[in-house]
Amino acid sequence: MLSTNTTINEKEMYHFPTDTYMRNTELRTDQQEMAVIRFVQKLGIRPNLIGYHLLIKAILMALRSPELLKSLTKELYPKIADDYGKNVKAVERNMRKAIDSAYEYDPQRIRSVFYYKVDKPYISEVLSMAVESIRHEL
Repeated sequence: MLSTNTTINEKEMYHFPTDTYMRNTELRTDQQEMAVIRFVQKLGIRPNLIGYHLLIKAILMALRSPELLKSLTKELYPKIADDYGKNVKAVERNMRKAIDSAYEYDPQRIRSVFYYKVDKPYISEVLSMAVESIRHEL
């Protein structure tokens, strides 16, 4: 431990990032993650499903890079597949099954989230609605 009278050359000092930008960025990221989790839970998707975690990851990635919503199969799914060590088809299948199971269990719950008439929503609809509503919320 350094005593108070020890001097350190300024080149050797390390300054921890304490500016408000760093703290605000971390706070905003935590708020985004919590908003995404609330949205997925509002749909009624159970956390024990693999698709639950994949949907959360997909929504977070789409919030940070909205252009990913234009190319799900060519950009978004492969990035998620790399992160989770799965193939692209498994990522899509697991997200679709999570949405389908929530719809089969309580279709009215999913319909209540969408402001337009929807039967069983596509993955792209869920992702777009999530990004739109979370951006509006934050």
